[in-house]
Amino acid sequence: MSSGSIDPLGALRAYNAIAGFLFPGVTTITTRVRYLSWLCAGLCLLDEVDGAPAGGTAARSRRQRLLAWERFLVLATGYYAVSSELPNDAPEWRGLRGISYVRNALGQGATSTEFELLKNQTGVGGVGTYWVTMVQGGLVEDMSAELTDRGTKLAEEFLKRLGTPVRNRLRRILGGEVPVFSKSDLVGWGKIVSLNTSSGSVAEVRGLRDALLEPRAQRLLSRTIGTVKIPKSNQDTFKRLERALRKEKDDTAARMAAVMEMTRAFERVHVGLLDQFDRLRSLDLRGTPVDRKAAVNALDLSGGLAERGGELDRCLNTLPDLPRETATPVRQFLANVRPVLEAGTKDAFLQAICSHHDRVQAGKLDASRQPKQAWVTLHDDHFVVSPRFAIDGVPQPREATAFTHPYRIESFAGMLAEVEQPGAAA
Repeated sequence: MSSGSIDPLGALRAYNAIAGFLFPGVTTITTRVRYLSWLCAGLCLLDEVDGAPAGGTAARSRRQRLLAWERFLVLATGYYAVSSELPNDAPEWRGLRGISYVRNALGQGATSTEFELLKNQTGVGGVGTYWVTMVQGGLVEDMSAELTDRGTKLAEEFLKRLGTPVRNRLRRILGGEVPVFSKSDLVGWGKIVSLNTSSGSVAEVRGLRDALLEPRAQRLLSRTIGTVKIPKSNQDTFKRLERALRKEKDDTAARMAAVMEMTRAFERVHVGLLDQFDRLRSLDLRGTPVDRKAAVNALDLSGGLAERGGELDRCLNTLPDLPRETATPVRQFLANVRPVLEAGTKDAFLQAICSHHDRVQAGKLDASRQPKQAWVTLHDDHFVVSPRFAIDGVPQPREATAFTHPYRIESFAGMLAEVEQPGAAA
């Protein structure tokens, strides 16, 4: 029920708690580990600028200074990739934040940092996206935005490949200047600073690996992830990891295994509910009222939703190693959807799921601070689907092993592969 989310059944809070516990410092969009080198290098250069913001109250200002540095890096990366005719999925720039903006800047011949990189670069660019990874990896102090010793070493390994004269020129970007560079220089630097970790030194890659594996959860997962050929957010992967973690004979591993067991039960409930909700969304595309009986007949309650709810309840009440910070939001979600799961008839299910959805949407606000629009609405004798959220055709039920959310394991495994962690798979 997070404000602004597009989650129609209010499962996002539970999902975030689970994903944050299992993969601290990783999100679904933190996919390229060399962003950590980029940000550390920028902070290191910033500390060499006269009058640069520093201290416990300067974190926001320091992060703002990094935005121009990020624009320089993506511009150089882009010029190198284009000059070398690299494909879109080349490791040099795959996963670059704001890639369409970068291509637009290249097309306009930009040779300075005065171009737009995302509408909200502060929030969804590299600085905002990877900052939590920087903090969790022990590279930067969150409150002051100052590098740790580990972060400084990583920055120096990255910067020394550029050389001292170039470093002096690049420092001007962090000082607030807008220098203009030649395209040939940008191409040359772009090869060195690209997202491809193979262009880094052995020491830099080792530093990136250490940062990625700083959280204990990540170290445990790096040892167990080799049991899965291609790790994905689904029932099969989580079951394999759960078994491997239980063999670790470690308290943290036991808690992670318990969370994975609970997650599999949580996802089975959410998958079942979303399948029925999607059936309702497919009833009409134009906002035309649908007869209530037709909505009732569209449902298929043969999937044992009550039994799925019972299994989740069992996990919540019997797993001794389940941490409170993940169990509490899942327990709240189960309590909220219990009337839907235990509805005795299709008509009662329709009434319950629509009422639940109404409550979820009422807890979110749109840009004008008003409750968000309901996707579906049930009236006395008819049912209405908002055209914005309608689905064209009855969707196929999700696969038996499917999850409704990506739990960041794909991102983590991909970054492990970039630093050649044994057992990782991209």
